[in-house]
Amino acid sequence: MEAKGKLLFLCVGHFGLYKIFEDGFKKFSGCEVETIIYKDYKYKNKKEKIINFLAKTFLNKNLKKIKGSEMNVSTIAPDAVYDYVFVICPEFLFPKELAYVTSKGKKSIVYYWDGFEHFPAYIATMKHFDEKFSFDPVDVKKYNLNFITNFYFAEGRNPNPEYDLFFLGSYDSRFTTIAKIVSAVEKQDKKIVVKIYSDRLEKVKEQVPEAIEIIDQYIPFEETKELMNKSKIILDIHKDIQHGLSFRVFEAMGFGKKLITTNADIVNYDFYDPQNIFIWTEATQSIPEEFLNSPYRELPQAIYKKYSQENWVKTVLDLKT
Repeated sequence: MEAKGKLLFLCVGHFGLYKIFEDGFKKFSGCEVETIIYKDYKYKNKKEKIINFLAKTFLNKNLKKIKGSEMNVSTIAPDAVYDYVFVICPEFLFPKELAYVTSKGKKSIVYYWDGFEHFPAYIATMKHFDEKFSFDPVDVKKYNLNFITNFYFAEGRNPNPEYDLFFLGSYDSRFTTIAKIVSAVEKQDKKIVVKIYSDRLEKVKEQVPEAIEIIDQYIPFEETKELMNKSKIILDIHKDIQHGLSFRVFEAMGFGKKLITTNADIVNYDFYDPQNIFIWTEATQSIPEEFLNSPYRELPQAIYKKYSQENWVKTVLDLKT
């Protein structure tokens, strides 16, 4: 059954990822979608900046964040009523604004797209929502949440990929593992495209393999999708405190790409196939040539349907019949 009504969607703007959710809601819910992207409050003058410094120092209050929370909900009409309020990253709103936003919806839903161990502030936001979803099976069990994986949002098949391996990510504690994998694949004479984003290039202290490009500008999604489609294998490096599967896993599925991942929990999912997915561990020194050279094995259509964006939207909004 298709939904008819209005949906208020709140999310961060990082990497433009919100557009994927926004497009999915518009395409598969039948709702009119209103989107609010969290923005940082900018000081009006030096006096505000000084006052905020004093408040943080002596009162443990961040007035800039409080004003930002208020600003981010200020565009909602006082008499507005929505069929759904869907929030990602609820920790960007203070309790007063979060209560106000969720009161505007006949049904309020949150999607925790990071682990609670990474963002403990999630815990205090749970009470504001009717439905709570997470992709992390550990958090689901611990906090009594609804489990749902991420999804693929683009499809395609490229029979003649130009590159053997592709990775795009931010510079963080995972860099050492990324460099080790890239160095191993380089030695196996494979073509590699790896881009690591850092807002300050001087942060990168490690030795950087030749195949890794350090960038200081975000790459648009369209360009990222093109690079993925031109590659045979996608690399996925999960965070140590993350148990659920990242979007990269499902992007690989949508494009019919093989996957090298550090997330060993992937063996517990129904789409796991060792011909398509290689798990890199701390003991791994190289990728088997058989894996690098063998083709991607297509999955059953029921699996593709299960992890599609359409199925995801209809599940979180309870539109499935």
